[in-house]
Amino acid sequence: MPFELIEDRLGPEAQAVGDGLSAHRTAALGFPVTSQPICLVHRDETGRILAGLVGEVVLTWFAIEKFWVDESLRGQGLGSRMLAEAEAAARERGAVGVHLHTNSFQAPAFYRRHGFTEMACLEGRPAGHRRYWFARRFDGGDPRAP
Repeated sequence: MPFELIEDRLGPEAQAVGDGLSAHRTAALGFPVTSQPICLVHRDETGRILAGLVGEVVLTWFAIEKFWVDESLRGQGLGSRMLAEAEAAARERGAVGVHLHTNSFQAPAFYRRHGFTEMACLEGRPAGHRRYWFARRFDGGDPRAP
């Protein structure tokens, strides 16, 4: 039986795959997995978004999916303040730590300065660069420890 390639990650087929995975996780864990979304934005006086952070608290960890600060605002502490506020919101929602992916051409030094531990690195994504996975426990413990 052949496979069907569908170039859509949001359509009904992708939803069916997600539903199957959710049912499997619920059966394996003994409870349904819930997601608590977090989205912070910073707007200028006209309402235009100049910085934002999007993520979710799921399975007791805060996963940052997107984090961006406009070039004109970088180096002024806005990203650090936004990260701190998002982490506070995540802790209020029961998160024990935070994790994210970033690229070598993005912000690995920023996350290292904020105490994140490099969990893994993928060379060549894209060519000539690296993809990092960083994590940090809110209690200061090693995120790699059991």
